[in-house]
Amino acid sequence: MKKVIFLLVILLSAFYVNAQSGKLVEDGLFKINALAPGVSYELGVGSKTTLNLEGFLGFALNGGSGRDTDFGLFPGLAAEVRQYINFDRRLRKGKNISGNTGNYISFLNQMQFGTPIIGNLEYASDYYYNIVLAYGLQRTYKKGFYFGLAFGPGIFVNEFDANTGVLIDARLGWVIGGRKK
Repeated sequence: MKKVIFLLVILLSAFYVNAQSGKLVEDGLFKINALAPGVSYELGVGSKTTLNLEGFLGFALNGGSGRDTDFGLFPGLAAEVRQYINFDRRLRKGKNISGNTGNYISFLNQMQFGTPIIGNLEYASDYYYNIVLAYGLQRTYKKGFYFGLAFGPGIFVNEFDANTGVLIDARLGWVIGGRKK
């Protein structure tokens, strides 16, 4: 218990120290994703640190010749802590950082349920949980259009087993209200 409290104090201190300097990230970005339909909110919690919370729908299709084709839309939730790593370099080069345009490293937690809300394809497991250390990039343009790409090693868990692998995540959508800076 003492180790958990000590770790919590260290993490909160890091956020507090970051919050005291000039904030380079947006205070809040509400985004709509078009590829995996969903919404996310990226909250600035430090100078270059954000917390990205997301709800999405995953799509799966299973079929082939000589058998029925099944599909499903599966709800999911994600929480991600991002540390943007190239804001200073982008600013020195006169490039844009508004809309949290930059490269980042992140710690991603993602959960997807195995029962579809639409469709008849059911997975064997009731849930799928991913924990990933990712490198990503996000670009936001003047009209609010954004895209993102992240990848990294992770652990993928369901109720039956756990595996390791690589996550590749692509995002394409719009920031509601445009960029703030």
